[in-house]
Amino acid sequence: MKIRMIYLAAGNSRRFGSNKLYYEMKNKPMFQYGMDTLFQVLERCEDTTLTVVTEYPAVGEYARKQQNIWKDRIFVTGSPDREKGISYSIRAGIANPDADYYLFCVADQPWIRAETVLQLIYKTVEGGFAGGYVEWNGRSGNPAIFSKDLLPILLTLEGDTGGKRILLRRKDVCAVSAREQKELEDVDKSERINEI
Repeated sequence: MKIRMIYLAAGNSRRFGSNKLYYEMKNKPMFQYGMDTLFQVLERCEDTTLTVVTEYPAVGEYARKQQNIWKDRIFVTGSPDREKGISYSIRAGIANPDADYYLFCVADQPWIRAETVLQLIYKTVEGGFAGGYVEWNGRSGNPAIFSKDLLPILLTLEGDTGGKRILLRRKDVCAVSAREQKELEDVDKSERINEI
């Protein structure tokens, strides 16, 4: 099964007050944490690629540097309509579909672990589910994964609506529990940032 991981790093950081993806956390910008996690998944899951959706030069440059290692398993694409909402970045990430499953990970969730992402992939694929998501104590979160059969529905999303609501309406999906609540936290305000 071919998996395309999509790293959504094109957001506008409206509530944060500045570009949170560049916010330094232990001498490393926030966006690098999630991307480094997905590099670990690439290393451990062979038939997997990574598409980074961004309009930010430093994010794209960091991903392109990894192409020296991962070659054609890493792609960078823009999301020029990102101001209209996350649905446009989702569309950019699934353009030219070539995979059996599409996993979305958001760049403002720096504490997500590679083991959690891998568990989500394995449980969804091996169980033949249409999709899946990570949860904590019954609260659904990201990452989320979708089979290629759900792409037409994903393409109908509008504005700032993500795909998780599609999964929550279905019975043929699975959930994977995070090891700790912090994995599901997304950083929307600078005062909420704790040390990694």
